[in-house]
Amino acid sequence: MDPTNRIDFATLKRARTPNTFLMAPEGLCKQSKIDVEAPVFASSPTKLRQEFLRLAIAKPRVTHLFKDDVGLYDDFLVRSALFGFPDLISVRFLDAQGGKSRIAVYSRSVYGRSDLGVNRARISSWIGELKALISPISS
Repeated sequence: MDPTNRIDFATLKRARTPNTFLMAPEGLCKQSKIDVEAPVFASSPTKLRQEFLRLAIAKPRVTHLFKDDVGLYDDFLVRSALFGFPDLISVRFLDAQGGKSRIAVYSRSVYGRSDLGVNRARISSWIGELKALISPISS
């Protein structure tokens, strides 16, 4: 993935197809409706990112395409098990003051119109695993 094409959550305009999922703090995405508000975690953004990366990279068929250690931003490619269809996942880790953090995640299919809820299910599962490692202050 070309780093100049990284997602800017503030200006993100989602595709009109139903094969995307967006989790972010309320108010971050000025031009797109979020699907789920991101939880607040009892952790620094750096620690939250470390745990998220550990979880994501350990998953089958996941490739870490791009990382920005300073901007706390990552892009991933996930391929479906059966046909190898690609989904792209962009993640940004945000400071929520006082040693807390939040996450913004945009997961989308590259091909097709419907993903049968795969992007939502995947991110919900990953966030659930993250919550087991780092306590959320709010869900």
